[in-house]
Parts: sequence; structure tokens; C-alpha cells
Amino acid sequence: MSSTLGRLGELMGAPGRERVQVPWERSVERLGVELPADFREFVERYGRVEYSGDLLVVTPSLRDGVADGERFDGLHQFNKDVGEMLEEWYGWDGVDGRPYEPFPAKGCLLAWANNTSSDYFCWDTSAGEPDQWPVVVWRFGISEWVRFDGGMAEFLAAVLTGEFPDSDELIDRSMSADAWLSRSP
Repeated sequence: MSSTLGRLGELMGAPGRERVQVPWERSVERLGVELPADFREFVERYGRVEYSGDLLVVTPSLRDGVADGERFDGLHQFNKDVGEMLEEWYGWDGVDGRPYEPFPAKGCLLAWANNTSSDYFCWDTSAGEPDQWPVVVWRFGISEWVRFDGGMAEFLAAVLTGEFPDSDELIDRSMSADAWLSRSP
């Protein structure tokens, strides 16, 4: 386990499920990219989770009986929807100040979570290899972009501990670690 995921694990507590194996090679087929190692490890350890009914980490399907080729369909659709919102918000021609390319463009934003405040938690895939992708939060409701130069697990740990400047606006940190709940796969 990575030290960053270890820190996040201390904040979240023990997973309420058995570790799962995910056919990660399918992400390249369906999403066009390999996903960062901390996200892969998080998903295998915790599955699909939400924090205090607010922040939902979107994962590949972990349900039994789902064909490997279909496991990334939900994550693909989530990103397609976020990409369409990005296109609509900043105009179809890309000239209206759109700061990031929408999914599925090369070097696009790739969303991995959202919250009830209509914030979308994404990676900037234009920034090198997957483990180097910074987190970008699209504060959709107020049309603001917040960048975090670190990975998903490091970002979540910073938000939970209040080390990230916008923490209180992104998540209810007053909840205890057991506020993380496993969701249906």
C-alpha cells in the first residue's frame, strides 16, 4: 500500500469489504487511458464509496456477473456526461475560455468523483503519466477551477484533514472516519 493511501486509510478506517480484483487493462479500452495507481489501489481496497452522503467516488462496476468488457461503462458514461456539461458551459467551439478539454479528447479532464454541491473531481490527463496527473476540481455551480498538484489519495487526505484551502466547501469534514460508506458496486 502506498504511503499516501496509507494516510487516507488511517482517516477512513478499515475497509468494510474484502479486497477485489479489477481488470484495469479494460480502462484503456473503454476510457482511452490507464488510471493512476492510487485510484486503482483505493478501488480494490474500498470499492465504490461515499463520504457522509455527499462525495461519491465513481468506480468501475464491481458487481458479480458483470462482463469485464462492461465494467468501465458507468465510469465512461459519467465522464461523457461531465464532458458534455463542459462543452455546454464553455461553448462548442472551444474559444470561450474553456480551460480544459472535455472527455474523450486526448489530454482531457477525467472525472473520478462528484459531490452534492455539483463539484466534479477530475484528473488533468494532459500532465504526463497517470501517476503524475494533478487533481482538478470543477466547482460547476460557481464556474471555478481549483488545481491540486498531487494524486487522488493525497487530495482526499488533504481535504479530510482541512489542509486543502477549500476543504470546508468540498466536503463536510466534521463527520467521523466512519462516515465513509461502501455503496453498491
